[in-house]
Amino acid sequence: MATIKRRVFLASSLGALAAATMSTASARPANVPVIWDGKKMWDSFLKDGTGFSSPDGEGKPLALVAFDAQCPDCITLQKRIKPLEKYVHVIYYPISYLNIHSEPQGTTMLAAKDPYKIFEEQHEHFKDPDFRGIKYDISKLPTDIRNKVWTNTKLHRRAGCRAVPYGVFQTPDGKYLPFDENLTTEELAKLFGIKDYKAE
Repeated sequence: MATIKRRVFLASSLGALAAATMSTASARPANVPVIWDGKKMWDSFLKDGTGFSSPDGEGKPLALVAFDAQCPDCITLQKRIKPLEKYVHVIYYPISYLNIHSEPQGTTMLAAKDPYKIFEEQHEHFKDPDFRGIKYDISKLPTDIRNKVWTNTKLHRRAGCRAVPYGVFQTPDGKYLPFDENLTTEELAKLFGIKDYKAE
């Protein structure tokens, strides 16, 4: 579903930013809209966004990911990032982009005592025959947290993102590198500057 959305919204070529990404990170770049602003995405999500962290991320290099709970490509990205979470602190920001279940499921994650655990439960139940992902009671979801998902959604759009998932990583020399599910775990490791990663 997200792949179809990507084809609709990403009419532009990779451009100079993608070329810079390849030379800097030695990895295949994400699909980059020409209007994407990496610094704006980085600054606005850290300042005004609401997300949840990968386990034991404190003190590690930081990566930010905007995702939709109803997005199969987002699951692909998380599976590819997961082996790297021992090296990188990932903050996942739920947005409402694809359908009516996106926001309530994102809210359910943010409202949980252990959002990352619910995040993974969402993935485990994504192919359930009766309902895609975790179930929710919308009448019990806090309005203030629902609004945080919508704030994340606005930040995603204003930074020029036109697809999900979409991530940004700031290098030690201040470059903002985009990434998405099109990168393999090995390519993500290069982009994050992880030199000693070996596939298990």
